[in-house]
Amino acid sequence: MKKGFTLVELLVVIAILGILMAMMVPAAGIILNRASKARARADANVVVSVMMKYRAEYNRWPGFATNNDAQHLTDSVWVNAMCPEPGTPMLPSNPKRIVFFEPGAGALATNLPHVGSFVDSWGTPFEYQVDLDGNGEMGHPADAGQTFQAQVISWSAGPDGDHKTWDDNVPSWE
Repeated sequence: MKKGFTLVELLVVIAILGILMAMMVPAAGIILNRASKARARADANVVVSVMMKYRAEYNRWPGFATNNDAQHLTDSVWVNAMCPEPGTPMLPSNPKRIVFFEPGAGALATNLPHVGSFVDSWGTPFEYQVDLDGNGEMGHPADAGQTFQAQVISWSAGPDGDHKTWDDNVPSWE
């Protein structure tokens, strides 16, 4: 009699492997979501750090960040001011042409409508606010009653891409 596996034994092994794979797929999705949020939080802190470096160098906030009524995004204007390319003309927002950060691979959007923006894991630019009155206290963008000590805050819009829905946003201050 020849030694080997029967068809039934092979089908049982394949079924067990299929069950194990089915259990791993949701876990992998959770792990990838946590990794995306961790990267977004780290990048939001990069925005805060870059803005603080700018403030330390020029002793003021960039002109495009001083309007409280506007939405401040890490768009191509922000990137060009914080990371001027060699050979570009002098910008009023960064007259010394200091490179405050160098975006890594995949950090800048290549798709419309955010081409050249510093984006989160889901392809949306970060939003930020600066402490214009200089008291070192910032209000939560969505909850007027909540304040914390900071000169700059930044947040990712999260997977839904909407900065105004806070259920999935990833803030720099948590």
